[in-house]
Formats: sequence, structure tokens, C-alpha cells
Amino acid sequence: MANKRSRRRARIIVPKPDIVAPPGNIAPPQDSVTPKMSVITYGPDRIEERNIESIAALKELRAQGVLWLDIEGVGDAKTFNELGDLFGLHSLALEDVVNLHQRPKAEDYDDHAFVVLQMPTSNDTASMEQISLFFGADYVITVQEGLLGDCLDPVRLRLRAAKGKIRQRGADYLAYAIMDAIIDRFFPLVEQLNLKIEQLEDQVVSRDSHVGEIHATRHDLHEIRRVLASTREAIGLLMRGEMDVVSETTLEFLRDCHDHTAQLLDVVEALRELINGLMDLHLAETSNRMNEVMQVLTIIATIFIPLGFLAGLYGMNFDRTSSPWNMPELGWAFGYPFALLLMLATSVGFLLYFHHRGWLGKRPPKR
Repeated sequence: MANKRSRRRARIIVPKPDIVAPPGNIAPPQDSVTPKMSVITYGPDRIEERNIESIAALKELRAQGVLWLDIEGVGDAKTFNELGDLFGLHSLALEDVVNLHQRPKAEDYDDHAFVVLQMPTSNDTASMEQISLFFGADYVITVQEGLLGDCLDPVRLRLRAAKGKIRQRGADYLAYAIMDAIIDRFFPLVEQLNLKIEQLEDQVVSRDSHVGEIHATRHDLHEIRRVLASTREAIGLLMRGEMDVVSETTLEFLRDCHDHTAQLLDVVEALRELINGLMDLHLAETSNRMNEVMQVLTIIATIFIPLGFLAGLYGMNFDRTSSPWNMPELGWAFGYPFALLLMLATSVGFLLYFHHRGWLGKRPPKR
């Protein structure tokens, strides 16, 4: 029984902006998730976590050290309007938060920075969720689509454990830690795609066709490369040192983040070359199989050409009584066995010749 193979159609999601609404209009998609909000406030010697129901609850929390507000879901315009009023967030940035499938980027506003990243949600496909990040002098705000969770638990664990520098640093360092966790999430995805390409290579060599999976993997690598290239550009903008909310100390750590992105891009480029070579190998194997089929058909046709000639020769209706030369062997007692033996000898002769030339089996052909 043949194995069933899942085939995914490569599809590029094109953002569809509302051409009627004015710039800065916050209009979440109709199928988006209702926001759920959690807050972490911390300092060098304290940390507090809580869930909140409204933005108004943040007013009294802003004075308790560095504040990290995590919002899962973008389905309520009122929430983001109130968020913008409380933190002074730019309306164009808030519009990008709810308009999903944005390319990774970084933007500098007077008293805060805005970063959009794409976060992998799977280890074997290029399935992404948008995560938007605001950070200012004493706060970090992350906004997720809220569909499949996130990869920020390592950052939360570091805050709870009070290990390292994260509790001693400001909001910009927390923003770096979040971005670094998102970028590190690409490593297992790229590693899994590497293993998949190795398996596909073995299957192609063993003549087990997986052209659908090859196309899907090539599409995944193209999507990952696009996201990582934009992410590197966004981090490069943060590294220029032109944003007041990014300290000189955090710039050093952003360089490490930039290096990770460049490393991932190098690996993805190498994998893209491998998958393109794998497609060429698949086409070559397909061509070889076609050539083998044509070779068998050609040998069969070549053998039957003289047999058809002999059958046609002895099928001619000459009158033997009008001339002794009109096929005298037709009256011979062994005429029919002779014709069969002649056909058999011709066929065997051709097969021996083909074998001698190396056109049968795995022997290399003689020149």
C-alpha cells in the first residue's frame, strides 16, 4: 500500500489594507482573538505577576519598576485605543499591530520604539505569527496573535529566577531578551528542515518521488529567508544607536542578536542551494527512468522488426505451382518449425548483441 503524502500548496499571504479607512485607523480582523492581558512588574529585588481585564488597571502599576504587558489577541479596537492613550503610542504603529502579516521592521518614535517580528509556531513548517513590540524608558509591550502560544517562557523564567542581568537592567534589555528568544526559535525550525532535506535526498536517490514535499520545503525556506532578512534589517536599525530608548549597553547585546540572525540566514541560504540541487537531482532521476523505459521499448521494437519482416515474407501469397522458386520451403515438411527457429535465432542473436554492447542490465555500454 502506497504511503499517503501530505502536499501543501505554496501560498503567499498578501496584506490587504483598508483603502477606505484613514491612516492610523485601528480595525482588527474579524476572525482575530479577543485580547488576554498579563502583566509582569519587576525590579532588582522584586517581581509581581498578574492578569488584568482592562488597560485602566495599568495606571497604578507603572510606578512599580519595569513593566511588561503581554497581550494575546488583537480582536478589540477599544483595548488598543486605550493602550495608545495611556502610553502615548503612535496611531500608525497601533494600526500595524492589528493589521497582521507585516514584514519585520523597527521604527523610532520620540519616546518609544516599535518593532514587528514574525515568530515561528512550528518546528517543521514555516508557520508564523506576528508579534509586535513597543518599549520605552520603563515599559515593554508585546502583542501577539494569540493563536498557538509563544516562545517567551525562557524570558519569563529568567525574570522569576532573578538570574543574570535581566532584573538589573532596564526595559530596553528586556526588549532585547524578547527579540533574542524569538530569533532563537528559528534554530530548531531550520535544523528540522535540514533533517527533512537529508531524508528527501535519500528518498529521491532511492527513486521514491516526493516532489510535493520538495516544493513545500523550498517554499518554507523562501518564507524563512524573507522573514530573517527583514529581521536583520530591523535589528540593524536598532543597532545604529540613534534611538534614545536603547542604551549603549543594550547595543552590545543587540549585536549578538544580529549575529544570530546572520548565522541563520547563512544556514538557510545553504539549505536553499541544497533543495534546489535536490530538485535538479529529482529531474535527473526522472529523466533517467524515462530513458530506461525508452531503452526497453526500443529493444523490444528492434527485436520485433525482423520478426515482422519474416512473418510478412512468408505471408506473401505466391503460387508455388507456377514456379519452383516461389517459396519452395512452404511445401517442406519442416518449413513451419524452420520459420519458428529462424525467428527464435534472430531474437536470441539480437539479445546477445545487446548484452555484448552493455545495453541490457547494469553493465556500462561499450563504445
